[in-house]
Amino acid sequence: FKDVHFGYDDYSVINGVSFTAKQGEITALIGPSGSGKSTMASLLMKRSKNYSGKIFIGEVDFNEISEKSVMENITYISHSSYIFKGTVRDNLLMAKADAKDEELWDVLKKTNLADFFKADNGLDFEIKEAGVNLSGGQKQRLSLARGLLHDSRFYIFDESTSNIDVESEEIILGQIKKLAKTKGILMISHRLANVVSSDKIFVLEKGHLKEEGTHEELLTMHGTYSMLWQTQQSLENMRGV
Repeated sequence: FKDVHFGYDDYSVINGVSFTAKQGEITALIGPSGSGKSTMASLLMKRSKNYSGKIFIGEVDFNEISEKSVMENITYISHSSYIFKGTVRDNLLMAKADAKDEELWDVLKKTNLADFFKADNGLDFEIKEAGVNLSGGQKQRLSLARGLLHDSRFYIFDESTSNIDVESEEIILGQIKKLAKTKGILMISHRLANVVSSDKIFVLEKGHLKEEGTHEELLTMHGTYSMLWQTQQSLENMRGV
C-alpha cells in the first residue's frame, strides 16, 4: 500500500496509509472498531474500488491484476466465512475441484475435524444450511480447512478467531504460524494476544496509520497499541478472577 485513500461520498475511511506485507511473514493490522482494518482487506479482494494511491502485488500495479487472479492467489477467511448446505466434501472441493479424498482428510486432520466427521458418515456428512448443525468453532475450522486446500500464495485472516472456543482458536492460530513459513499472511484482529508473535504490527486509528513495529517495540512507545494492550490484559485478568 502506498499513500492509499478510500471513502464513501464525503466520509473518509482510509487516509494516506502506506505499509508492506511480506511473503513468509505475519503482518498484523490492529486498531479500534471502525479504524479501517477490514476495508483494507476489502480493497485487496477487489470488493471495494475507486481508491487513490497505489497498491502493488510485488512489482505489479493492483489495477492490472484481474479479479480471477486475485481469487486464485489470495485466500480470505473471515469470522463469518460461509459454510454451504451439502456434504463436507462439497464444501472442501470448492477450494480445489480435483482434490482427492486423501487431500481432504489431510486438511481436516490439520484442523482437528477428521475424527468428528469420521464418526458420522465421513466426507459425506450432511451440513445443513449455513452450517447450523456445526458449532461456531467447527465452522471456522472447516473454513480454514477449505482455505488450506486452496493453497494460495497469500492469506487474509479477518477476525477469523472471533467468538469461538479456545481450542478452535489455538488450532487456527497454530495453522496460521505454519502457513507463515511459506505464505504471506495479513492478520486482522481486535484481540491483541493473537498478534503478539507477528513479524510486524500496524496500528490503525480513524483511518490513519498511527504506529508500527513488533509487539515489544510498540509497548515501549506508550501509544495507542500500549493502551489497548493494557486495557485488554486488565479485562482478561478480571475474567480469569
